[in-house]
Amino acid sequence: MRYNQKLFGVREETLRRLEDLYGPQYFENRSGGGGEDYRREEAKREKMYAQEMERIKKYIPTFAKGGSVLDVGCGRGEFLSLWGEQWEKFGIELSDHARVIAESRGVTTHFDPEDNFFDAVVFRGTIQHIPDPIMKISECYYWLKPGGSLIFLATPNTHGIVYRLFQDLPFIKEHLNFLLPSDKMLRQILTNFGFSEIIFIYPYWGIPYARPAHDITAFILRLFRLKRKTNFPFWGNSMECFARKASPPRAVARKM
Repeated sequence: MRYNQKLFGVREETLRRLEDLYGPQYFENRSGGGGEDYRREEAKREKMYAQEMERIKKYIPTFAKGGSVLDVGCGRGEFLSLWGEQWEKFGIELSDHARVIAESRGVTTHFDPEDNFFDAVVFRGTIQHIPDPIMKISECYYWLKPGGSLIFLATPNTHGIVYRLFQDLPFIKEHLNFLLPSDKMLRQILTNFGFSEIIFIYPYWGIPYARPAHDITAFILRLFRLKRKTNFPFWGNSMECFARKASPPRAVARKM
């Protein structure tokens, strides 16, 4: 059985279609192609990564000690490279092009996932792109060690005011999405699978992409139908979610 078939649990025909969507061109377009605009976008992305890592370190009290981390949809491994040498890094990635680059950065992409193995599993902007998202969250529960962390970053939130009003968000690409998540939906899924200590954060103020005066103006123009596209950042558009696999209760010795 092929690696991708085993980890994604969908038909080979679907995988082939997805691999075509996430070829080299996808990553080149996302990078911007070079020049001053590219450097500005890279600087914003790096600043956003740094902010996300600070929140991860606060949620994982043993972060400095290291462990094993899995990034589902790891791309070229840029985000995993920030976890430091004390972390053993694993990634699931459909794109052969991106996977080769991730491996050159020390990410293990060919592995058989085991139960109770990972200290952290990350979905950074990927849960909406996975064809079997609920099944994958279920699998992550078993792959995590008791007390391990499940982390969602850069995830669209359809419960925010922008989507509820306009039925669109700037980073939703319909041909790449299988799920349009919301905080309410994600909390229900995680709770039903047995996760606890579920925390939601809605990054906007202070992120490198926010321009409050511009964004509020764009929101008002869109509200009064003077602007058609919903391509501006706004509070509630994006969410982060941190959840923990509950540790099993300790056995209590009974006196006879």
